[in-house]
Parts: sequence; C-alpha cells; structure tokens
Amino acid sequence: MAPAACWGTISPAAHGDVTMGGVPGTAGNAPGGIKRAGAAVLIALLVVPMLSGWKVTGTKVREAYYPVSGRNHTEIVRSVRRFAPMSGRAYGLGIIDFHPDYDMRSKDGACRITRANTGLSITLKLPEWKGPKDAPRAAARLGRHFERVIKRHELQHVKIAERYARKMSSDLKKLKPEKNCWAMRRKAYTLIKSVKKQHINAQRAFDRRTLKQIRRLL
Repeated sequence: MAPAACWGTISPAAHGDVTMGGVPGTAGNAPGGIKRAGAAVLIALLVVPMLSGWKVTGTKVREAYYPVSGRNHTEIVRSVRRFAPMSGRAYGLGIIDFHPDYDMRSKDGACRITRANTGLSITLKLPEWKGPKDAPRAAARLGRHFERVIKRHELQHVKIAERYARKMSSDLKKLKPEKNCWAMRRKAYTLIKSVKKQHINAQRAFDRRTLKQIRRLL
C-alpha cells in the first residue's frame, strides 16, 4: 500500500465556512446574494493500492476536466458548484502518488543502496470554460481567467511534488550502509515517510501563500 497526497482548492460553499481541513476562509456575502466561504485547502493522506511489480518512472500526469459555463457571475458560480470536485466545494483537485524504487547490494558485511529513482503518478481535476458562444464578454473573460488561474495553481503543486521526488531519490542514495539489507530497508522506509511529510508541508505552505488570490477568483 502506498500513501498518496491529496489536495483540493476549496471553493465558495453554500452554507458558511468550509470545515473539511486546511486553511478555512471567512464567510461573507458575494454579488448576487451568494454566500462565500473563501478558499481553503484540503490535504489528506489516502491509501492507494500499488500493484505488485508495477513501476512508475518520471512524472505521469492525468488531467480530467469539469465544465464551467454561464452568462454572468451568478451562473458561473452555480456551474462550479454543480460540476466541480467534492460536490462543488473545490475549484481544483489533485492526487499525488510517489513511487520510490531502489536497489540494495550487500558486500563486505554491509548493505547499501546502489540505485534510487522516484516516479510520480498525478491526477488533476481542473475547470474548463464551456460557456455559450454568445456569452457576454465579461462572463467569458471571467470563465477563462478562472480556468487559467486554477490550472496554473495546480501545475505548481506538480512542480513541488517533482522537487520532492528528486529529493527522495537523492536522499535514498546518500543513506549510509547498514550491517544487513533488512536494516537498510527499514532506514529507507523511514526516510521515505519523512520526505513525504516534508512534501505535504510544502504543499500547504504554497496554498497559504496563494490563498488570497484564489479567494478573489469568484
């Protein structure tokens, strides 16, 4: 079993604050009488089964889209609530799964890691503007801007994950030898858990830095 990091950029909620986790927004009134909970970020640990012998190298990103449409701000927000992830509570959603792979060799009474590589499999759920061809210019501009900003935000999460995948591989190769490979494997497991925790903290820090920008989108 392999733990995966999951994050979501939380959207305006219909009733008060989002309390699912991450950074909660402040509720208030938006144009058209729509309640806003601002933006929050959900980062959780999921358990994702890994198939025996299945290796992932490099970064594999799968993008899925939900439609955003409307002729004005109110209709666009309604569209996001209807089709966006987490029952309309997230602007974008991503699941990151790390796939560390390494070789060990025992020689002269010591076991060491001789090769390490960390692959990533990432799934993103992103908005896509699908407004009518005759939508007012302001509505189309808002929808396309929303699409661009959320995609750029989620792709930054991918870059953060890639940085920690490289770190995981580098740190594994730097581990000092152990007296046997069982001990080496335990040390590698501890290191992998530590880097994954650092990765989640980095993702949360990024979301805190960009929270105000996300809250202003809709």
